Amino acid sequence: MDSGAGSRRKSRPPWAYALLTMALVLVLAGCRPGNLISWGSGWSATAVGSSGDDVTVYVGTRQGEVIALDANKNGRLTSTEQLLWRFSPPEDQGLGGVFGGMAVGERYVYVADKGNSDGEQGRLYALFRDRDRGHSSNLRLDLGEWVKQLEGAIVGAPALSESEDLVFVGSDDGNMYAFATTGDDLGARWQFKTDGQVWSTPAVRDGTVYFGSMDRHVYALSAETGKMLWRYETGGAVVSTPLLLDDLVIVGSFDKMLYGLNAATGQVVWSFEGDDWFWAGAVFDGERIIAGSMEGTVYALDRGGRPAWSTPFKTDSPIVATPAVVEEALERKVLVVAADSGKLHLVGTRTGEGMAVLMDLDSRVKAPLSVDGAAVFVGADDSTVRGINVTRWGAWAWEFSTKK
Repeated sequence: MDSGAGSRRKSRPPWAYALLTMALVLVLAGCRPGNLISWGSGWSATAVGSSGDDVTVYVGTRQGEVIALDANKNGRLTSTEQLLWRFSPPEDQGLGGVFGGMAVGERYVYVADKGNSDGEQGRLYALFRDRDRGHSSNLRLDLGEWVKQLEGAIVGAPALSESEDLVFVGSDDGNMYAFATTGDDLGARWQFKTDGQVWSTPAVRDGTVYFGSMDRHVYALSAETGKMLWRYETGGAVVSTPLLLDDLVIVGSFDKMLYGLNAATGQVVWSFEGDDWFWAGAVFDGERIIAGSMEGTVYALDRGGRPAWSTPFKTDSPIVATPAVVEEALERKVLVVAADSGKLHLVGTRTGEGMAVLMDLDSRVKAPLSVDGAAVFVGADDSTVRGINVTRWGAWAWEFSTKK
């Protein structure tokens, strides 16, 4: 079933046309798509870990470090008040920058970086989550156990298996990797080669790993062996994180389509045509599938792929950052959408009405938003991480500069 297409706007900034045109040529030609991303720095990616009443925000900074912040604080704080620890890798094993985010496990937070200034030799790290540990004990450097170097840069975030004994990560070298996280052998369990760069953050459920590739395919692999279970070819590159909903895999493509695929077989259940590429991952509010396009349009669909809002919500610039559904705010579920321009929009998920511009950061936002309760955490290109209290209509809970 094909659902209706959105109308094209004429307000796209000139840089976006150049970026998208260049990227399309590169993808179609099979060239390295590095022009889509500046390899010189990351996106200030965030992730949240909770333990009882303690909430920690982990940040992969644009300066090539990982920091842990106490999210229970309020106000514009000094590093001594809020900074729990800062991890600065040795120079020869330094983080080049974090794009897609992190995977937070029970004991460790797994961080993937882009590698060197040319977007090569990305690394995967495991850092202790313990709020009381100093930075010197965060990485087990003694035997080099948990510094895993890949051939290509890493753009998407890692993902953990349900038992946390495996961590999966895609690479610009075209591979999806699985590394063991426990036992005597912490090396690569398997790797699976695609015909394009893998920028997609994998999604894992019931022993299956789902992800997209620049070769236009969506893949399903056995988490244990890496054997391909199925693949589906779209009309464009696939870089978004799949959303796993019931028996569906929902994923957007650079062919302007959002697909609902059967999770067991890869067959198309439905497809929906938007007004531009889908880069950001889709989210689910309990009733509606919500996805933003590179034209800055936010769509809501029901489980059958049919439009759930009478009119899509419009922003002023492309949507690269996966939005956040906030369930514990304003006595209703709301959506926080970050446009690339830095404007944070509060949108009602039931009808798609724009409720407020929470804040204009005046700095580009590309990394996925993180959420805990009624708080949303966002990193921006100005090297500042913000904690936003949605119940107070965007009042800062805190903000923290990651610059030293």
